[in-house]
Amino acid sequence: MKRYFIKFIFIWLTFFLTSCFGLFDSGSDRITGKYIVLWIDMQENQGISEQIELNSSSSTGLVPEYVFAVGHNNDYIIAKQHPTSGFKNGFVIDTTITNYFVIDMNRKMLKTGDKVFGPFTISQFDSIRTKLKIENIKFDMIYPNSIK
Repeated sequence: MKRYFIKFIFIWLTFFLTSCFGLFDSGSDRITGKYIVLWIDMQENQGISEQIELNSSSSTGLVPEYVFAVGHNNDYIIAKQHPTSGFKNGFVIDTTITNYFVIDMNRKMLKTGDKVFGPFTISQFDSIRTKLKIENIKFDMIYPNSIK
């Protein structure tokens, strides 16, 4: 009996430990330098993050979920985002709202230390792009408008 119990515990422990590794699935795409499009656990929580060091696993979130389009030049990153219902409500993507963000990688826009500006409406976004002379940046990293 003891032998069967040990086998049962071993099989259960093996199954439990291997199944836990699937809980923390993630993916990322490099935008430029230390800036990445990152999702952890669910693609619905995809946002833009800045790595602490290049190729580091530690990062700071800059634009929250769900980012579905990104573009950049040497100074700025632009992003389109649909907000989600958040963690408690399962990250349901609201495709009826589109927010726009500008990330000032070299802090040229303001010297206050802020590097993320937004959320903007499309008209506000177009205005800031004209002011910064970045109308030529195209959204070249495109993801599904919604997941599922």
